[in-house]
Amino acid sequence: MKLLGTLDRYVLRSWLGTFILSAIGIPVVAVLIHLSEQFGPLTRKGVPVPDILLGELFFLPYQMTLLLPAAVLFATVFTLNAMGRYSELTAVKAGGVSFWRLILPMVLLAVIAVPLNFGLQEVAATSSARQKSLHRARASAMSSFGRYNFAFAAPTGWTYAINELQREPGLMRNILLTPPPGAEHAGKWTIYADSATWSEKTQQWRLHSGSMYQIRDSTADVPTMRFAALRVPALRESPTMLLDEGLKSEEMRIGEFRAYLDRLERSGTKPGMLAVDYRLKFALPVACLVVALFGAPLAVTNPRAGAALGLAIALGTTLVYLTGTQIMKAVGGKGYLDPTVAAWSMNAVFFVLALVLLRRVRS
Repeated sequence: MKLLGTLDRYVLRSWLGTFILSAIGIPVVAVLIHLSEQFGPLTRKGVPVPDILLGELFFLPYQMTLLLPAAVLFATVFTLNAMGRYSELTAVKAGGVSFWRLILPMVLLAVIAVPLNFGLQEVAATSSARQKSLHRARASAMSSFGRYNFAFAAPTGWTYAINELQREPGLMRNILLTPPPGAEHAGKWTIYADSATWSEKTQQWRLHSGSMYQIRDSTADVPTMRFAALRVPALRESPTMLLDEGLKSEEMRIGEFRAYLDRLERSGTKPGMLAVDYRLKFALPVACLVVALFGAPLAVTNPRAGAALGLAIALGTTLVYLTGTQIMKAVGGKGYLDPTVAAWSMNAVFFVLALVLLRRVRS
């Protein structure tokens, strides 16, 4: 038996054509919609038009990552739907080919899409970070802006716990600083300061009226050194960076994301929705396989139906999956559900439904 027969090659050509069109076309439409929403506000804040357009180009890989499962679903549903409309499913069945054997090439391609999505996520993280740097003019266009009671995990590993931050004139109040894990005495001491001022000249923070505390296991924190003023060369995160509300999940690669969560947890900050986002970086690629298994039996429920049915199945499934994912993400972010359960719940639901539907499809 040939590894790829005539039927397999026919199915692969049909599937790949629809997949490539969907994998590029759907994200492009999403980017154009996003551009139409963001263009006015960004231009009013002084972001140059070329930077806006380039930023949307950097936004494209993220949309491709998010919508790749939809592209797999569209390819699977439309391939089988077209075969049904032209009575090819009837001919295949009459030739003794089972439904499982028919969809095997599509399932294998869906499996390949899983690591493809993982790799695309890493590219998307870099692109999203570049988009953010291009649009940072939004923050610089604000004359004065504040942020209160938050923690910031810096790329250098330092963690800021800040009671108040004012962009102008570059002032922090009631700051607790924790050094990175690799630093000398990391985890054994911390710095508290009543205030800190930012110097544009040195690009550093100057701490005022504070103490360095040694952390002990059995007793309260004991001050080891008091200071009137102190400079820590590693504290180079500008007020604009601190106001940027930290890194977003789509801007971090998986390894960076894990390290970022670790720093947040060490600082006593609950990761919240970020914990779900981290697990979604694993769950979303697997959705490529899950939705293919779910969509295949639905596409052959009415072999004579037109393309409208295939479109309805693909769009409906995509909307339900993405909406359900956002709902579970919110529930997990609030702590009502374990982050792992929240991230994988929609995959589990659709996989169970896929097994039920596949059992009903007779060979």
